[in-house]
Amino acid sequence: MKLYPLSMYGIIFVIIIAGIVITSSNNKEELTTISNPSSDMEMPKDAVHQGMNGMGEDTPSKNNVREDFGTKLEEYKLAHETNPNDTLAMKNYAQTLGMSHQTEKAIELYEKILAIDPNRTDILLAEGLAFYNNQNYQMAEVVTKKIIALDDKNLEAKYNLGVMAAVQGREDDAKKIWEKLAEKYPNEEVGKLAADALVQLNQ
Repeated sequence: MKLYPLSMYGIIFVIIIAGIVITSSNNKEELTTISNPSSDMEMPKDAVHQGMNGMGEDTPSKNNVREDFGTKLEEYKLAHETNPNDTLAMKNYAQTLGMSHQTEKAIELYEKILAIDPNRTDILLAEGLAFYNNQNYQMAEVVTKKIIALDDKNLEAKYNLGVMAAVQGREDDAKKIWEKLAEKYPNEEVGKLAADALVQLNQ
């Protein structure tokens, strides 16, 4: 089977990361997510990204962004080591590991969370991205299909399934998936992404 490099299409893997609001109450995690799967999404207003948007006239340099990120990575590592069974601490640390290209470690933590609650679609989305960034497209596809099985209305996962098909050379499968999304949701971001992906696919 011929595999196509992602850059051939300019197709992106969508994950709900913008507008994530995390609150903790009685040791239970409550997540509110706002889907914004565009390539130019706003900087998330979470703990990892605080300080990355300039305040006043100060614009962060590459150096202080790296320092801030490194500090957050260490903070999340310590929080996880202090409370190894806290899934929120695990998730924060895993996401930060993923952003620092330590995808294998991130996947290990996602698996621990899923062992506790296998129905966490937010964790499955994050794990799918980690597999994808590791170029393990088959596992990314397996994880994406789990999301759809749990939530058939998860449009991001359906779009991502098209990405998995495309990067593995199954263009017809990708086309069918994206055509449905583009036709059914023409005014939503995922529908627009699907339409753009179809254009890339046909070039």
